[in-house]
Parts: sequence; structure tokens; C-alpha cells
Amino acid sequence: MTPRIRTIALIVLAVMAAALGACGSSGPKNESASAASVRVTSPADGSTVTSDRVTVRGTVTPNDATVQVVGQPAQVGNGVFTTSIPLHSGQNTIDVVASAKGATPATTTIRVTRKSATKTTTKKSSGSSSGSGSRRTGGPILAGARNCGSGVTAGSNTSCPFAENVVKAYSATGSGVLDVSSPVTGQTYRMFCTGGVVHVCTGGNNASVYFGNTGNYSTGNCGGDLSVGPNTSCGFAANVRDAYRNSGSDVVQAFSPATGKTYTMYCTTSSPHVCTGGNDAAVYFP
Repeated sequence: MTPRIRTIALIVLAVMAAALGACGSSGPKNESASAASVRVTSPADGSTVTSDRVTVRGTVTPNDATVQVVGQPAQVGNGVFTTSIPLHSGQNTIDVVASAKGATPATTTIRVTRKSATKTTTKKSSGSSSGSGSRRTGGPILAGARNCGSGVTAGSNTSCPFAENVVKAYSATGSGVLDVSSPVTGQTYRMFCTGGVVHVCTGGNNASVYFGNTGNYSTGNCGGDLSVGPNTSCGFAANVRDAYRNSGSDVVQAFSPATGKTYTMYCTTSSPHVCTGGNDAAVYFP
């Protein structure tokens, strides 16, 4: 092979190699899509409630993922989702789906049983109410409570117009976590509400509100001026009170001896203190 022919052949081979490399670089890449993840923190799988609704809370990644609970969109913020869903009598299967652009969807399922409430039935969520002693009706123990009419009561540091906006927000969304505007201060506050036939909400600027079928609300006496609402055990309530007094924070973590789980509770800073959260739990103490 002459030098000229050899040179031409080398040039042809180089061009072919470059073309093949270009084709390889522009072809599809075998990269697997990232996967979303979702976890339900409350209610616990297999738990039993007597209320006709339950607040479903949990965590999701990525933080801006879309979450649907039994086909209904949930509120999502900073990787935390929440929504309230109705329950039928018996076992309810609650499917949660998380999806995000460019990510593989994630699903999880929990089962919650709704039992019909009776006078002798105790509720179990953040703990059974058994051992709570006598129970009284007439509404939660709110500091400086005032009747706003239409079954709405506002506690101290809480105006009736704000309380009414809390009711409207809950009725519109059914969510246990609400961002509510106050006509008095012009500010928006976050409120945390229990489910059930009566809703107790705390948060904002030390605000407290309750509404619903308030004549049927009962609190249990745990002794030592410690009281609990439905769905709350005395053991858990004592831990909530101790956590508040030890930390001085209005957001505390407390362990429930009844369920073996730890729950987040949101407390007012005025006495009597009202703490709500967990799995529709409510705790009252001086």
C-alpha cells in the first residue's frame, strides 16, 4: 500500500470513528428515574376510631410532590402532607399516592376501622381513655372562653371573627392543618384541629377554638387537674403535660404508652393549657 493510499485510509477510519462516537453520545441514555417516597405518620395502620372523619398526615419526597389520599388531593408543604377524609363504619382502606415530575410514583396503604360510638365505648388513638375517671360534657376547657354563637367558642387571645374563619376554613377543606386569616390583626395563622363530631383547634398567636356538636363533647378527669378529650389516654396526657413543662415550647413531642408511638402536640401558652395533635388527641392542664 502506497503512502498516499495509507493516508487516505487512515483519514476515512478517523471520520468513521468520530461519526460513531457522535451517534453514541446523542443516543438515549440508560438512566433510571428517581423515585418518590411517601410515609403516613398518623393515623397508625390498624388503628380504631369512633369519629366519622380522620386526619391523615405524613411525609413525602421530593418536597414538592403531589399527594392524593383515596383519590383526593392533600395539602403539601415542606415535605409534609395532610388532609381529612370521611370514614364509613367498619374497616377503611386508605391508599396514599405520591407523584412528582421525573420521579417514579410511590404508594402506601393503611387500614383504619371506624366503630360506632356508644356511652360505654372508649376511644383509642393517642391512647385508650380507660382509667381517665369520670367524664363531663359541655365543651373543652378553654381559658377565657366566649360564646361566638352558632356552636362556635373562642378561647383567650382569640376573636370571634377569627374563630368563625377557622370554622369556614375547616368546612371548606376538611384539613386538620389550616392557614387562617384574622380580620382583627390582618395576619394569617396556622391552626391544628382535631377530628370528630367536635373540633378543637389550637395554634396561631396562642389561639384556641372549638366548634361542632359541642353539647356532645366530653372530657375525662385524669386527676391533678389533668383532663383529656375523646381519643386521648391519661398516660399520654401526663407525658404531654410533662413535655410542655420541661421544654416551655408550644410544640412538644410526647410518647403514648397505649400505642407505643410518639406524637406531635401543639399547645396554647395560657392556663389552662390546651394541646391538640397526635391522632385527634386533646389534653388540658393548668
